[in-house]
Amino acid sequence: MLPIVAAPQNVRQMLLAFAMFDKSAGLDSLLDRLSFDGVTRRQVYFSVLGRGPETAKMAVAGPNYNPRVHLAKTLHTEEFQVRIRELILAAFPEKRRLIFVHIAKCAGTDLMQTMQRQYPYLHHHMARANVTDRAELFELLREFSVAVRLSDSIAVAGHVPLRWYLERKLVRFEDDLFSTIREPRELLYSYISFILTRLVTYQGTKRTDTTAWLSHIGMTEIEPNPSPGYLVELGGRLLRAQPVTTPNMLCANLGRGDVASAVESIVTTDIELTDMTRYSAWRLQKFGFEPSRRVNPSQPYFSPKTATAADRAFIDDMVGEDTPLYEKLCQHLNASDALSIRGRVLG
Repeated sequence: MLPIVAAPQNVRQMLLAFAMFDKSAGLDSLLDRLSFDGVTRRQVYFSVLGRGPETAKMAVAGPNYNPRVHLAKTLHTEEFQVRIRELILAAFPEKRRLIFVHIAKCAGTDLMQTMQRQYPYLHHHMARANVTDRAELFELLREFSVAVRLSDSIAVAGHVPLRWYLERKLVRFEDDLFSTIREPRELLYSYISFILTRLVTYQGTKRTDTTAWLSHIGMTEIEPNPSPGYLVELGGRLLRAQPVTTPNMLCANLGRGDVASAVESIVTTDIELTDMTRYSAWRLQKFGFEPSRRVNPSQPYFSPKTATAADRAFIDDMVGEDTPLYEKLCQHLNASDALSIRGRVLG
């Protein structure tokens, strides 16, 4: 018979307890190992959400209070999932944070996958119930609880802008922030081609990403065996649909959409930046990660050669802030003998 342990009193203990979780048996596999003698409503709140009850009424247990049921319900709350990254990082303050600001189509998916294999890992999809259901979340927490005991760092990644970390005060002096950049027009052509590739590849399959992209242009499915011309026309529509695309994607991810705010955040966080031409060598130098197969490859359905003149002009307008930022960063990269630069060089 497996030993029974005391119910957690704080988030750190709760997260470490997930090492006892068994996906095949579900949450009961964890709850069966806990002793709930004397557990109060306040203890459940603090162990799962890292805070006290909202009101006095919520803090006091009635005669029929069942702490096991309460703990299970709290673990299934939207708040727990939405705040999971912040809760984890606060629970392990001694761990250095490796924060990768992943700008779409600027390489990095392979880097995230390698980081996931070598570090306890937090991805923004963990916080999205429409992508990660509770069973998947609990399994990810089990994997994290095992890995975090053996590492002095926690890797954090996903398509999350730098300001998200700053607004939540998650960036500390001892942490390591890094990102990769790409020529802004090239980025947009690649991004639209990536979406079109997904739509063609997964045609007839219900997926969260493809369904959302099509919904933004009033569609539910693309036509069978789409022609190149049809895909270019579709790409033009996707290009103009927000939030499918975002103007000035570099500035939006590194700042608030303009050069000045991006430079401000880059300098104040001292984030490390490299570009696509240096990426593979930088990746090997920084992490010792050998080159891997290309991840998320796209067919060049949408390019400067296939796009219409109107599409090209629209893209020129979309990168009005990104272009001077990219040129400024490349000037510093080209003037350096290193494979990357730190934000401080822009100060």
